[in-house]
Amino acid sequence: MKKKITRHITFILIILLFVNTNAQIGIGTDQPNAILDITSSTEGILIPRMSAAQGEAINSPSIGELIYSLTDDGTVIDAIGFWYYDGQIWKPFASEAQGGINIYNSNGEILADRTVTLNGNDLSFGPEKIKLVSVSQRIGIADDAPEYDLDVNGNVRVRNISSGNVVALADGTLAISPKIAYGSVKESLRSTDHNGWYRLDGRALNLLPTIAQTNAAALGITSILPNSNDLLMKQGTPLTTGGTQTLSLTRANLPDYTMTATSTESGEHTHTITTPNSPNLVEHSNGNAYVIRAGRGTIQGTVAVNVGNSGSHIHSGTIPSGGTGVPINIIPESISYTYFIYLGQ
Repeated sequence: MKKKITRHITFILIILLFVNTNAQIGIGTDQPNAILDITSSTEGILIPRMSAAQGEAINSPSIGELIYSLTDDGTVIDAIGFWYYDGQIWKPFASEAQGGINIYNSNGEILADRTVTLNGNDLSFGPEKIKLVSVSQRIGIADDAPEYDLDVNGNVRVRNISSGNVVALADGTLAISPKIAYGSVKESLRSTDHNGWYRLDGRALNLLPTIAQTNAAALGITSILPNSNDLLMKQGTPLTTGGTQTLSLTRANLPDYTMTATSTESGEHTHTITTPNSPNLVEHSNGNAYVIRAGRGTIQGTVAVNVGNSGSHIHSGTIPSGGTGVPINIIPESISYTYFIYLGQ
């Protein structure tokens, strides 16, 4: 019965190709509502069925021409189902695999670039989800009225990066990159290594992670880290050390100054006189007088020769400093902290 009806329909369609008429034709109805009105409650219409290769081989297909592809192995026709010709290429109308599937009712895979032209309209992915505002070109996440180019109404979380390593590039792009240059030094109240920072404590480099050893070598640090314990940092040639924590004063450090003083007349002193070369006047043995001889004879007596207070003389003495030679501590009052160098992790 099905084959018979199909033959009848095919025959009628052939007749229509050769009949120029404005009459309406009804199949299965005597009151057609269109130029061709096919009515049935038990059967449908069969569109030409062929392989994908056969469909693509149709010579000069017309716009709107419809086929049903039985295979999915064509160059363009790559799915089983209905295909129509749009004047330039075959496009899927519906297929067994698609079944009317679209972005609104099923998951799927975007096989090529797609462009949504908003034409001044906004695109919203559900209330308080994602809102694309066309005119102001803003994106709102959990915000239906974004006030900035990107307006996030809630917390933002960035994963799988080290603390402090989110940076803005020259074009404003956020990227994962060391925010701190290798070799940077900081002081901290922390006492242990942390987040790529390593304490300058003189330890061997082979105790550090490989990346830290590599970056240290690039900075000219070999074998051991510099030891900054009890040292102050200063500007200068990198990795050089010097200085001392104490200072000893020497005579050369003292000001060029002559000290003067006076003493009492009774202080211990020495008077010196000079006499003419005379055989009759010789120094007494006690050193404080001269002996006068009479002629060439024996000594007749002695006469003390007193020298006045204003005579030429020398006063000598000592002035002790009272010092013990303890060096001066040149470290000012301070608070201690730890130096770290950034070598990555």
